Amino acid sequence: MNRSPMNFTVQVEGGSADGHSSPVRTLVLTGELDHGSVPHLQKALDKAYADQCRHLIIDVTGLAFCDSTGISVFLGARRALAAREGSVALAGLNARVQRTFRLTGVADAFSTYPTADEARAALSAS
Repeated sequence: MNRSPMNFTVQVEGGSADGHSSPVRTLVLTGELDHGSVPHLQKALDKAYADQCRHLIIDVTGLAFCDSTGISVFLGARRALAAREGSVALAGLNARVQRTFRLTGVADAFSTYPTADEARAALSAS
């Protein structure tokens, strides 16, 4: 788990992070995602890209806040994985984070699921 001084954590599941080889990686975000904490998320994303991750589930169930800087990083991940015919799915969008996605006009840019398990099942079925 990667903890920043800004009340933000990124826990990585899947891929080489837990000793299994999988093209699907799950990032579980907790706390507040903003300009100060984005570098910690970007570090986890860069590792996923280096490990040849093709599909990414970003579990935002525990995310209390996300500003436009965080959304920009999500969009960058979407572009990076689309270039390798992959995808980004969001799981557990709470009302506050979902509102930010709607207000910025990117709510429809991602597949969304109530839970990370449901996102994983959908990716496995495709």
